[in-house]
This record gives sequence, C-alpha cells and structure tokens, in this order.
Amino acid sequence: MDPEELSFKYSAILFDFDGTLTPSLPLWLKAYQLAMAQFGIKMTGDEVIQSCFYRPWQDVVTEFELPSVQHLEVKVLEGVEEAFLEAILFDGVMQTLDECRRRGTKLAIVTSSVERVVSKFLRENNIHDYFGAVIVADHVTRHKPHPEPVYLALKNIKMQAHQSLMVGDSSADLLAAHAAAVDKALFFPEDHHRFYNFEQLKSHDPHIIFHDYSELLPHLRVTASA
Repeated sequence: MDPEELSFKYSAILFDFDGTLTPSLPLWLKAYQLAMAQFGIKMTGDEVIQSCFYRPWQDVVTEFELPSVQHLEVKVLEGVEEAFLEAILFDGVMQTLDECRRRGTKLAIVTSSVERVVSKFLRENNIHDYFGAVIVADHVTRHKPHPEPVYLALKNIKMQAHQSLMVGDSSADLLAAHAAAVDKALFFPEDHHRFYNFEQLKSHDPHIIFHDYSELLPHLRVTASA
C-alpha cells in the first residue's frame, strides 16, 4: 500500500505534556524531593509517587502540615524549572508531529503544567508552532480529569470531539477525554511501570495503547476504502 493512499482516522490530536511528549515524571519526582527537603522532610522516590503525585496541592499541604499551598507550589515549581534543564522529547515524537502536520492534522496540548515551564520547553525544542492550542493549568479553573481543558482545546482549534483523539499517560488524561467524548490513546513506555498501574489504566478502555511512538502512526492510519 502506497503511504500516500493512507489517511488519518482523526482530524485533531490532543497531547498531554508531562510523561507523554517528554519523559518528565522523574524530573517532577526530583522537584518534589527538593521542595519537601526545604520543609525538613526527606522522601524517597516511591514516597513522593505515593504521597504527592496526582494529588491536589492542598491534600499534600494538609498531610505534611506545610505552611501553605502557595509555599509548596513555589518550591516545587522552582525545582521543576531547574530539573527541566534536562528535559528532552520522547523518541519518535518529532516524526509523529511532522507526519501529522504533513497530513493537515490539527494538534493541541492539554496539560496541568504551568505555562512558563511548558512554553519554555516547546520553544527550546522548536515545536511550539506545531500546536494550534496549548492549554495549561493557568487557562482553566478545573483541571483534568475534568473535561474543561479538553473542551477549551477543541474550541481553540475549531474541532469537534468525534473528530479528535486525546493522547495521554495517566488516568486523568483518559477520564478527561472520556468525559469530553473524545477517543483516547494510552501511552505507556517501559519506565512508567514505576509511576502507574498498567491494569488500572487499561480499565479506562483506551481506544489505542502504545508503548513507543513508532507504534502510534500505524494506529492512526486507515486505508482510503475503509
């Protein structure tokens, strides 16, 4: 089959950022460890994952009796900005973005990270212009798993849910996509076994599961007669 005879199933693809475009989960882990150490709390990596990851700031502040959400957020984001000096793209992301752009697929980012971290990374990796919308924590009042950021991304790139796919690595991504009636793809590289329960993620019934970006494009292509 000539590749030119293939088309994409989706007119738009929404990508999560952390753990999806960049292998940044270890960087967030390091940032939390540095931040908590400034409050006199030493934590192992596994303790950070269990007690800090994927939880509201307020829950962490309450559990560890920290001064305030603002204090914790400032310290963690300082650590993230320092740690992100090491951030890179996952292998295969550039080829995927290039192929999507060549075929006219609209792209967006939907993340709960803050704008200054995301924008700097996109600029430094020369991929900012690939995305018609970059929805960050600063842009919404309700974060994933609420569908608000997904709805905003679709509105900004002028696409409908049934035309779109959300690519993410967490339950929050899959739940937000489901709530917005967007198809969902689970990215689960080998390193993510430390951070997630694969069977739990599979229970959200993703339409696509892939472990390497080389696997994603074949899932997106359909024959002209399909």
